[in-house]
Amino acid sequence: MNNLNQNMDITVIGAGYVGLISAVCLCEFGFKVWLSDNNRYKIEQLKNGAYPDSEPGIDQSLKKHIAAGNLILSSDFTDLVKQSSAIVIAVVTGASKEDSNLSNLHEVVKDVALSLSKDRYTGIVIKTNLPVGACSIVSHNAKFLRPDLIPGKHYDIISNPGFLREGVAVHDFMEPSRVLIGLETDSPKAKELVFQIYEPLARAAVPFIFSSFETVELIRAATIGFVATKMAFINEIADFCDRCNADINMVIKGIALDQRIGSKALRVSPGFGGSSFPRTVRILSNTAKSLGMDLSIIDSALKSNSNRISSIKTKIMRLVTEDNTSDEKALKRIAILGLSFKPSTSDVWESASALVIEDLLKENNVEVATYDPLYKPGSVSIKRLPDFVKNHRNFSLVESAYEAVNQSDIAVIMTNWSEFTSLDFKKIKELMNKKSDSKPIILDYRNMFLKSEMSGMFRYISQGQ
Repeated sequence: MNNLNQNMDITVIGAGYVGLISAVCLCEFGFKVWLSDNNRYKIEQLKNGAYPDSEPGIDQSLKKHIAAGNLILSSDFTDLVKQSSAIVIAVVTGASKEDSNLSNLHEVVKDVALSLSKDRYTGIVIKTNLPVGACSIVSHNAKFLRPDLIPGKHYDIISNPGFLREGVAVHDFMEPSRVLIGLETDSPKAKELVFQIYEPLARAAVPFIFSSFETVELIRAATIGFVATKMAFINEIADFCDRCNADINMVIKGIALDQRIGSKALRVSPGFGGSSFPRTVRILSNTAKSLGMDLSIIDSALKSNSNRISSIKTKIMRLVTEDNTSDEKALKRIAILGLSFKPSTSDVWESASALVIEDLLKENNVEVATYDPLYKPGSVSIKRLPDFVKNHRNFSLVESAYEAVNQSDIAVIMTNWSEFTSLDFKKIKELMNKKSDSKPIILDYRNMFLKSEMSGMFRYISQGQ
């Protein structure tokens, strides 16, 4: 991008996932950006070019813009509010799986509102993903705190929820399918500011949707809820294929060719997860209940996903104990390939793999050896695992897929990392447990291989093939 926007300063408050992605991408748009977070340790890490999570494209851009002076890091935003045309709030709203804790957001809005100047217009852009109705509360609080300021003249609250998928977040910010803008009133100044911030997207003919706070909040939540329903649906159809001897790959192909449906999210998986996706769906459901109604389809998708994850442990244990020649009390070694909820990210929050491992370790005669490209032994990422898992005597993180499968009774593919497609499966066959005359078992919850390719060497169990 060019530097045509260097005369407009932007402050991003919150250096978490959404805030950092937003700050770096706004620098790519040509802005000078101040990124603020009250966590001084995090700011110092970022100043050294260290991004704690795994997100393709961020490390290089972060270092580039810090070195160029386009991205300035600070632990105090009070003075920055007075000099910035736009304040982008992207603070974390709590780690609860069921609800949002908005206290941090309200505290930041309070500090921003009290720092606003009467001498200039400031757009307060809310990038934090909020439950439906939350932005109206933010706007009400701002008016209460600064009755001397006139919305539309001195400032505007602007809701701007995003769709940043982990692993492709930079792409999603730079090339979104649409830009959602929620406003309380039809403010010309707010619209002018929005188009100035997102001018590269406007020039690229990306659709802009302007509506009320509640409408854009619901667009985001409903989109994720719909995708969750598609994911839960196709996993149930994969199980149905197992029962009736149908081929899920052909079923997906046939469904996806229908223009009313499309192919996105029609992929077999162990279940949806991540730090944002399932939480957004649950918050949507809980918000509906607070309004006196049930979203039965959304609730069914959540239940279906939960049932699928819990059934994986049952299936693994059945497969490793069904050999009548083995000692039922003997230690069963289970190799888990993949920890993160999807490839290209280190996020294990509500990862099906992490949840299944936790369930397996509750069995008395099970040990779990796990390999994931981003979770090598000694990695700082290990702290993200549940304490029960990472401290368990029968759990180990290993250096390679080959080390994980060595002497294992079963290998379970949970994350579709591309490197798994280049593994030497002849070597894997030799490494796996030989206690019985049957073929080694591979249980593939990502359908990374065709059954015809694997059945010569393994008892290969995929989903619906």
